Amino acid sequence: MIKYLDTFAWVGWFHLALEQAIWKDNIKSIWFSEIDKFAKQVYQDHFPESPDLWDITQIDIDKLEDFDLLTGWFPCQDVSVAWKQSLEWWRTVLVEYLLQILEKKQPKYFVFENVKGLMSKKFNKFRESIFERIVLAWYHCNYKVLNTKDFWLPQNRERVFIVWQLSQLNFNFPQWQELTTFLTDILEEEVDDNYYLNEKQIEKAIDNRKPFTFHTWNKRWPMCLDRNELWYALALTASQFWKESRQLNIVNKPKHSNNRIYHTNWISPTINTCSWWNRQVKIYPELRKLTEIEYERLQWFPDWWSSDIVSKSQAYKQMWNAISVPVVKNIFINLFKW
Repeated sequence: MIKYLDTFAWVGWFHLALEQAIWKDNIKSIWFSEIDKFAKQVYQDHFPESPDLWDITQIDIDKLEDFDLLTGWFPCQDVSVAWKQSLEWWRTVLVEYLLQILEKKQPKYFVFENVKGLMSKKFNKFRESIFERIVLAWYHCNYKVLNTKDFWLPQNRERVFIVWQLSQLNFNFPQWQELTTFLTDILEEEVDDNYYLNEKQIEKAIDNRKPFTFHTWNKRWPMCLDRNELWYALALTASQFWKESRQLNIVNKPKHSNNRIYHTNWISPTINTCSWWNRQVKIYPELRKLTEIEYERLQWFPDWWSSDIVSKSQAYKQMWNAISVPVVKNIFINLFKW
């Protein structure tokens, strides 16, 4: 029986991956921590047996029962390249509570995840201060940046995973696996008309300031199309388009992915949250947004994991902020080979 404590649990990716890696009857969650009420709603719906102690800052560590595995992270905004990368924000201080739990309870294993930006030179001092404390608590470390697309999911999503083991490290990260599934393999067969771009949305996205970007199946030749070129491209079949596309005039590439379209024969970029229609991943040749269920599939959650429990906007947000389940699953498989 593996007893574990799930901090910053969000919608339960660590729990789900652990169940997939080893038999769920061999798992006991002694506690989970999550303060987002919508994420907690999803977590409790799927794992009602897990005790809820809500806020990690309010926990009485001395009253916790002993456990084998600690999973967690701290909110990534402070170190993410998608944000301001400033430690002046309050979120990184939450790692202190993880360290206190680790030092006092001394579980055998600690699996930590965060954005790749944590490993940049800008945060060397901050990162090394964390590592130093964990090493002084007699833990050995192995870390690696892993990409979701290397674990048979069609999404380009890089995250750093850090595995700590008490006293002696006997762990190797899972190996790269050939990608055999693409966006077309995770698409729903029937999609509501609301997900398709209407004429006004297309007009807004393909004006001179915000051109679409098409990414070819081999990802070697991204290009942007202006209004006339887009309609010409849509008049062609997919195969004709890729054959003739080199004859099209290339315009400036946009700085952000909000107005890019990704072909169904390739992979998704890192999925992001959805506040407006143009912030979602859009696909060609159907010219529509990905649905909430397709977001769930890109993270390897079962259909309706979030989308059947919370609102559409919350379901998108929860998948955007989640960890890809197969990556964690393979880490657990290697960690618990015994």
